[in-house]
Amino acid sequence: MGFTLLELVVAITLMGLVLVVLYSGLRLGLNGWDSGERRAEATNRLRSVEEFLRRQLAQSMTVYQTSNDRRERFVVFAGRSEEIEFVAPMPARLGLGGLYRMRIGMANGQLQLHWRPYLPGDPAAGEERETVLLEGVSAVEWAYFGPERDNDREPPRWRADWASTERRPLLARLNLTLRGEPWPDLVVALVEGSR
Repeated sequence: MGFTLLELVVAITLMGLVLVVLYSGLRLGLNGWDSGERRAEATNRLRSVEEFLRRQLAQSMTVYQTSNDRRERFVVFAGRSEEIEFVAPMPARLGLGGLYRMRIGMANGQLQLHWRPYLPGDPAAGEERETVLLEGVSAVEWAYFGPERDNDREPPRWRADWASTERRPLLARLNLTLRGEPWPDLVVALVEGSR
């Protein structure tokens, strides 16, 4: 029994349609897989940056420096709404020992970390290095919680800038907008270790 030419053309056409549908489904699945992997990679990057910031801020120290002209002691800590500067040890996995002066802020749509060795008498000691922590940052806002002075009778509150030279805040909060999406607030307790 043989097939007519018409039956053969219909069979080939149906088989072609089935292959097109299968290929489209496979392509859609692969695109979904790639999209999921990119999202997972971005989430892991965010998580590692959050862990790094949390660890560095938690390990930051209350370091006192003396001004040369007045012989007053002041805390090495600067808190502004757009950036934070503090002294902390560098993670051991980077192979750098000792204390470092670290500054974290936004520039050119990036969350950047600037660091240099901390020497008590020389705030500009060593070469300042920088690295990009996150890309696609649209807004950064730091806030600081605590009393500004040791004998302050005013209850602790959140402030956009930390101007106290007597002490560091109790908490630091980072509010970040990444690619137009708000990131969950990162709140870290600044432990009162001093040096």
